[in-house]
Amino acid sequence: MTLPTRLIRDEGFAGDRGLDLTLELQPPPAIQQAIFAQEVESGTFPVMAGARAINEGRDVRLLGPVCQSFNSIVVRSDAGIENIEELQDATLGSMPRSSAPWTHWAVLVNMEGLDHESYEYRFSPPAALFGAIQQEDLDAMIGVEPFTSRLLDTGEFEEIYVFNDRWEDLTGRRMPLVEVATYQETIDEKPSAVKGLMNAMFDAGKYIGENARAVIEQYEEELGLETDSQFDLAENRIGHIYPDGFDEELRASGAEVVKKAAEFGLIDDDPAETMFVDPREL
Repeated sequence: MTLPTRLIRDEGFAGDRGLDLTLELQPPPAIQQAIFAQEVESGTFPVMAGARAINEGRDVRLLGPVCQSFNSIVVRSDAGIENIEELQDATLGSMPRSSAPWTHWAVLVNMEGLDHESYEYRFSPPAALFGAIQQEDLDAMIGVEPFTSRLLDTGEFEEIYVFNDRWEDLTGRRMPLVEVATYQETIDEKPSAVKGLMNAMFDAGKYIGENARAVIEQYEEELGLETDSQFDLAENRIGHIYPDGFDEELRASGAEVVKKAAEFGLIDDDPAETMFVDPREL
């Protein structure tokens, strides 16, 4: 979901913070590659991707959570899949392994005492998975918004496992989706701009929280929403997930994701002590 960045572009939040910001909207894998290649100075980043980058010797830093997890396992109602154990007999559609949805799924499955590699996956962009599950070419997928709302609205699909709900059951905290990433060099050279960027993101999050329905309707074409019931679902599901300030609970939760990933061998080391930056201190 790119609602905060779209608002920064369209509603002038960057300018309000004194920033001359060039914004490029790209899919998550492209954002990661652009940051690795230092083609852009910042972008949204899964915490696990940040950990892997640091373990590979890159001076990537995460500046703060800007979205809470909205992922879940969505299945066809007639597929006969009632839990994630039964999901091992089906093919699970997912974004790439480097994405937040898949990495968080892998951590959660291991916390449940299962092996994430015991599942069969089909990796594709969300739009392709959305089409496949509608055409009955796929029984289950890791849902992302707005596609999950559009599927649930048909009455032909259901959620059997909600990432944030289960993570909160297991840890007592809400689960993050992504943070904003940059390089330590950028922080050193432009600390006020980096802080201003984060404040602009939080301004956009606050605006969404206070005007969720209006924002969703403003971007109805990009979201692919058409009916009142779809708008209602999307508003209820995503209107509250964007922080309006530095969210210490989501930051602590992101550190826990990385810690668990290291314990389960999903990453080599836990670099949390060097990876996370508090923009309030810049």
